[in-house]
Amino acid sequence: MSTSQQRNLLQSRVIPVLRYNDPDQALYAADVAIRAGFDAIELTWTIPDVLNVLKTLRQQHGSAVLIGVGTLMDAAQARAVLNASADFLVSPGLATDMVAPAHEAGKLCLVGAFTPSEVMTAIRAQADVIKIFPADTGGPGHLAALRAVFPDATFCPTGGISAANMNDYFRAGANVVGIGSSLYDKKAFAARDTDNLLAGLRQTREAADVSRA
Repeated sequence: MSTSQQRNLLQSRVIPVLRYNDPDQALYAADVAIRAGFDAIELTWTIPDVLNVLKTLRQQHGSAVLIGVGTLMDAAQARAVLNASADFLVSPGLATDMVAPAHEAGKLCLVGAFTPSEVMTAIRAQADVIKIFPADTGGPGHLAALRAVFPDATFCPTGGISAANMNDYFRAGANVVGIGSSLYDKKAFAARDTDNLLAGLRQTREAADVSRA
């Protein structure tokens, strides 16, 4: 694992989670997020031709942006995205077999968990970040309860997080949050209204930075 990568990931505060059925849409969403100042983005394995999307973004942005791939289920998928130059791996559940290949490559692994027992398993597996998913099932109260029991854990709640409620999760103990499609205004995205999209994303990013204090 890279300590500097983990620090940079946590400093990003918000990770846009890009889940699209079209590679061009994913590339556009990534471009807008990066132009808005987000330092880390997560592509999902379900994006068609996701490995080429990842490679294209790496060619365009080099190491300036942390690029991860999520919704990974096993070590085979983990190795595929690591070979395509992913900086971090994300699983929705306890795919602890992804941790070793990630660390062997000097990359980060975010392992999904929800219950205290699952959090304990993720910690014992040496996950760099524990993805609390689906976050909205238990809400900020659930995260706060986990934080009270695991004060040293690094939590990234994802699922149902939005610009409107993310600060509730930060106050409950989130180190970083994942925000999906709600990050983008749907009408502006459909129209490729880049200026409006950039304005909205920058507002979200600034609000997350303010919440750091």
